[in-house]
Amino acid sequence: MALIVEAMLRNRDVFIVLGSLFGQGLLHGVGPDHCLAIGALASRGGLRRAVAVSVRFGLGHMAVLGVLATAAVIAGVVIPARWESALEVVGGASLLALGCWTLLRGVPIDSTHHHGDGVTHAHDLAEHDSSTDAAAARVSKGPVPLLAGALFGLSGVRSLVLALPLMVQRNPAVLVAGVALFGLGVLLSMVLVGYLTQRIASAAHRIERGLRVVVGLSSMACGAWWVIDHIG
Repeated sequence: MALIVEAMLRNRDVFIVLGSLFGQGLLHGVGPDHCLAIGALASRGGLRRAVAVSVRFGLGHMAVLGVLATAAVIAGVVIPARWESALEVVGGASLLALGCWTLLRGVPIDSTHHHGDGVTHAHDLAEHDSSTDAAAARVSKGPVPLLAGALFGLSGVRSLVLALPLMVQRNPAVLVAGVALFGLGVLLSMVLVGYLTQRIASAAHRIERGLRVVVGLSSMACGAWWVIDHIG
């Protein structure tokens, strides 16, 4: 026991840095672009579906960040700032597209049906809701959240490399542990975002369409601003 305590005291700085990287991962995961993207993907469906979307988004995000940042440090590659700006534009455009998709999937289809004999009748709008739910289920189980998370992770690679202290970069074991803890923090905070998104939507079920419009317009506005800011 004494040896363990002594080893921990000797490597105190390493533990502090690793804990700091975990905390940075938690903060990174709740960035406005990430929250809006997860909200756009997870705002429809039950809690399990929202958590599944968040986990896939977080795994894609942490995988891209972790693998590329570790490879860049080991290879000694310096990522230019202009690359980061270009990838931010891609992320902004993706967020804009997600916002449009969020709005469009909430638009009800025409419930009237015209027969050849001139008879017209209306279908139950529940059919549209069930089809929308089925589409949301396909999204949560498919590769869309994983790919979206990976895409949004590209623009954060340079920032993560710059955030790694020299004592982390010079020790491969500490480097892997630090990047892994950062990724774990990202994943946990993104799952929390997905959970809260679904809880809020569930509690406000009567105004769900209005919330979807707010999320969609917010995603579009943030995406447009992101693109304009990094192009300029």
